[in-house]
Amino acid sequence: MKPVHSTPPKLTEASLAFALLKAAAAMTRVLREGRSLDQALAAEIKGVKTPQALGAIQDLAYFGMRNLGRGQVLTRLISGKALLNPEPLNELMALGFGLLWDDKNPKYPAHTVVDQMVYACTGSEQFARAKGLANACLRNFLRDSNTWRTKAFEDPLAQHNLPVWWIEKLKASHPQHWETMVAQAQSHPPLVVRVNTRSISAPAYAEQLNAAGMEARVIGQQAVLLAKPVPVSALPGFDLGQVSVQDSAAQLASQLLNPQNGQRILDACAAPGGKTGHLLELADIELVALDSSPQRLGRVEDNIRRIAPTLNGQWDLRLKVAQAELLDTWWDGVPFDGILADVPCTGSGVVRRHPDIPWLRRPDDIAKLSQIQHKILNALWSTLKPGGTLLLVTCSIFPEEGPLLANAFLDNHSDALAQTAPGWVLPVAAANPDQGFDASPDGFFYAKFEKSLTS
Repeated sequence: MKPVHSTPPKLTEASLAFALLKAAAAMTRVLREGRSLDQALAAEIKGVKTPQALGAIQDLAYFGMRNLGRGQVLTRLISGKALLNPEPLNELMALGFGLLWDDKNPKYPAHTVVDQMVYACTGSEQFARAKGLANACLRNFLRDSNTWRTKAFEDPLAQHNLPVWWIEKLKASHPQHWETMVAQAQSHPPLVVRVNTRSISAPAYAEQLNAAGMEARVIGQQAVLLAKPVPVSALPGFDLGQVSVQDSAAQLASQLLNPQNGQRILDACAAPGGKTGHLLELADIELVALDSSPQRLGRVEDNIRRIAPTLNGQWDLRLKVAQAELLDTWWDGVPFDGILADVPCTGSGVVRRHPDIPWLRRPDDIAKLSQIQHKILNALWSTLKPGGTLLLVTCSIFPEEGPLLANAFLDNHSDALAQTAPGWVLPVAAANPDQGFDASPDGFFYAKFEKSLTS
C-alpha cells in the first residue's frame, strides 16, 4: 500500500506565517548564497501582491538579520544540534527565536509567534517534518526564557548580534566607542533628507514638514532629520526633486569637494547616485559619473532624472560603465578640477542600514579591498589637474580604509597636499541629542588632497 502524502495548506499573504517563510528564505540567501539582503528580498518578493505582505517580509528580514546572533545561539542551544536539517530551517528558527527574545517590548505576542512558526512549517513542503521540532524548541524557550537568555549570553555572538571577528575588529579600532557603535548597528536608522537648495532652504523645508505634522529638525547645511520615518511618497516635494534621502554624514562629501560653476568634476564609483545628484545641485558643472555595474548606474540615472527639473543651470552629466582604475576604458585625457573618490569598502560604517554586511564580510576582505582602494586612488590622481582637489570617501570605520589609506596615499604622492577634512565621522550619538531625535550619523571617513601646482 502506497503512503499517503498530504498537501501542505496554502498560506495566504495576509498570514504572519507567509511573511516568516519569505523573510527566512531571504536570510538564507544572504548567509548561504552570499547575496546582499536587498538582492535576496528582491528574489523572494517576486509575485507577492499585497503591500502589507511586502512590508511585513522586509521588516522581518531586517529584524532577523539584526538579531541573527541571538537567534543562532538559541537554535543551537535548545535543539542540541550544531546544524539543523534542512539547513534553511536554521534561519527560520533563528528568526523565530529573535522574535521571542524581547518579552518587554515584543514585536508580536509570544503565542502568535509560536503558532505562526508551526503554521509556517506546516505550510511548507521543505519544513513540514520540522513542525514538531519547531514547536518543542520554541515552547521550551518560553517555559524558562530567563535561564535560556543567561545561557545564550555566555556566547559573545548572542551578546552583540554580530560575528565575533567583527566585534574584535571594532574593539581594536575604536576602544572608546566600540560599544556605542554596536548599539547603533542594532538600531533602526533615522530618516534624514537632503534639501535641494535650488528649490527651498533647509529651515523652510523643516517648517513645511512640521506644519504637515511630521516633526523635523535641521541638522546640517542641507540636512533635515525627521523624528519618525515616513514613506518617501509622503515627503513634500520628493517627486519634484526638492529633497532626497541621504544621511547627514554622506551629505558632507559633495559639500567638502565644493564644486564651482563651470568646473569639470569626476564622481568615481557613483552608484546609487546620492552624491552625484548633490554635486549637480550645488553648482552648474560638467560631471562624469562612473560605476562598474550597468544596473547600479541605472539607479544613478533614475535619481538624476527625478531632480533634473530643478537643475536650470548649465550642467552636463555623462554616465560611464567602467572600473575607475582602468583609465583606458573611460578617460578622454581631459583633466578634472575635482574628483570625488567614493571607493569600494567594507561598508562597516553603515551596518544599521545594511545589517547583512557583517555576515557577508570575511576578515581578509579588509586587506583585499584596501588594495583595490590604493589602485583606484593612484589611477584617479593622474587624471586630476594641478591645483585640483581629490576627496577620498569611504563608508567605513576600519583604519585600513581610513587614516591608514590616506597616509599611505600621501607617502606615495609627493605632489599631494593634505587639506582640512573631518577624518572619521563615527556612528555614535550626538553630544547634545534632541529628545525624540536620533541624530547619530552613519560612519564615514573623509580625507582631502590638493594637487601641487608644480606637479
